[in-house]
Amino acid sequence: MSAEGFSTFAVLARDYPAVQFAALQPMESRKITGAPLSNLELLHGDHCGIDCRAASIDKIICSLALHPLPQNGKVAFLKEMRRVLRQGGTLYLAELDQPLRPRETHVLRVTGHLFGPDTPTSHYDGTWLTLFKQAGFVGVRRMSSFSEIIGRVTIVRARRG
Repeated sequence: MSAEGFSTFAVLARDYPAVQFAALQPMESRKITGAPLSNLELLHGDHCGIDCRAASIDKIICSLALHPLPQNGKVAFLKEMRRVLRQGGTLYLAELDQPLRPRETHVLRVTGHLFGPDTPTSHYDGTWLTLFKQAGFVGVRRMSSFSEIIGRVTIVRARRG
């Protein structure tokens, strides 16, 4: 969830004019300007609420938005993603996962220093995946997991049942 992600969606919207896109601009970020695209809507919100009607989106792609949130914030964020998804809609979420190599722990340690010592706990042991079920998602599945410079990143797919 960042304004920086908006530029990615602008590129996708230009490349796929028949597809309708929506990008989230956090409440506290600066206003994004640029040429308006008819197939790209700018939504406002944060992990607690998105200015979007319920059950109005088919697919959500989210990258690295959970790890800085406290445990209850992670669940609230996932519930909000579920709220805006249509029945059977899909959430694809890339997130920091349980380290398998010593160097993959660095970013989780930094997360704890920046956002609070409890924020990375469920990522260290991989239990953050249980939060999807707490939020009401079904069919939660790790699609892939890979080691990056920032740490171990896992892509999860979950559906609104």
